[in-house]
Amino acid sequence: MQIENLVEELENLLKEKRYTEAKSLLPLHPKDIAQVIAELSTSTFKLFVFRMVPYEKAIDLFESLSTEEEEELLSGLSSREIRDILNDMSPDDRTELLEEMPAELVKKFISYLSPQERAIAIAILNYPDDSVGRLITPDFVQLYEDISVEAALLHIRQVGIKKETVYHCYVLDSAKKLIGIVSLKKLVLASSETRISEIMSRSVIKVSAFDDKEEAANIFKHYDLLVLPVVDNNNKLLGIVTFDDLVDVLEEEVTEDFERIAAVVPVDKPYMEANFLELLWKRSFWLIVLVALESISSLVMKNYEGFIHRWLPLTFFLPILIATGGNAGTQSAMMVIRGLTTGDIRVGNFFKVVFRESFLGLSIGIILAGVGLLRVLLQEGGQWRLSISVGVAMGFTVMFAAIIGAALPIICRRLKLDPALMSGPLIATIVDVAGIFIYFQIALMILGL
Repeated sequence: MQIENLVEELENLLKEKRYTEAKSLLPLHPKDIAQVIAELSTSTFKLFVFRMVPYEKAIDLFESLSTEEEEELLSGLSSREIRDILNDMSPDDRTELLEEMPAELVKKFISYLSPQERAIAIAILNYPDDSVGRLITPDFVQLYEDISVEAALLHIRQVGIKKETVYHCYVLDSAKKLIGIVSLKKLVLASSETRISEIMSRSVIKVSAFDDKEEAANIFKHYDLLVLPVVDNNNKLLGIVTFDDLVDVLEEEVTEDFERIAAVVPVDKPYMEANFLELLWKRSFWLIVLVALESISSLVMKNYEGFIHRWLPLTFFLPILIATGGNAGTQSAMMVIRGLTTGDIRVGNFFKVVFRESFLGLSIGIILAGVGLLRVLLQEGGQWRLSISVGVAMGFTVMFAAIIGAALPIICRRLKLDPALMSGPLIATIVDVAGIFIYFQIALMILGL
């Protein structure tokens, strides 16, 4: 059944108070139920459906909802229900919920937690917003190097049901410092008397709790990991980060990069949930900056006012020139931003990349110069000097655009800024201003003779 039809039928049954039939319509998987709840039209319907779900599924269902949906449900639940949900949620999902709430509500909900869960929640919330520490969960299996495989498997059977994953177990020394990792496969295949120290791997890929989330995401991608241990400055194991948590980080980072590339200040909420004034401000901010920068173009043109009166046909080809330059700069910037994101390009490659793009820009510029020259000849009927002016200016503008598009994202990365700040519209605006100056200066040199 289509989700729209299911939601409509479900709401009709709830209105008629036919709750048993409504419950029978619910999907089996918590994520599917979460999708249904998100589509329901009122908070009352959402609360009814949530309470229809058996408790063993309710936590998974709650964690599958968006933060906004979670907050909406919590506002309608009793204190006891909220206490049970918060205590049973995984620490990383609970942190994501709490960090979106007002401080007063956070204090209230933290008071609902058991002493152990409260200590975990406060510790995670004390890490910087964009750090790996905000994603950690302490629900991992820890072993000690001097125990046997038999003892390790017995321990996993006892505690494994409450852990995020049992496929990788982390080995600690007597000071609880991380010294190795052992997979469940190795434990199952090893003889029961074997010591953990004999089968564990001492080469452990790990991150600090204070490392940036994006850096951790890059480590996951590079090593094809499912779980990543998180340590403090003394190499003591604090918890783990799972791939599903980093997928959300990657999605957020990609969304932010797309927004910056489009000259939009990143919006923290989904499009349909962001209010009008928030969208208005975040979309208009960069446009105001670009209008201010673009106004320099009029000052440049004003400087050549007398020359333009004498050679009015120059203005006919100005839109083609600045559009071509802007497109060339955006091409170059996108290639370099992508390379910086994937790690293919590093800050140390600055001169190599700029030289490569300048040569590419020169080559493309020569081709486009020839195209521009022919274009003017056909339109202006044998105006050779005008044709050469447009062609040469187009070639130089494209080369300049390629260099600027390559250099600025790397400079941003060197200054610890997001390379995506060098958005297509921003690069195009810079190239527009410079391109107009190049165009009229070259025309003045050729036509002013």
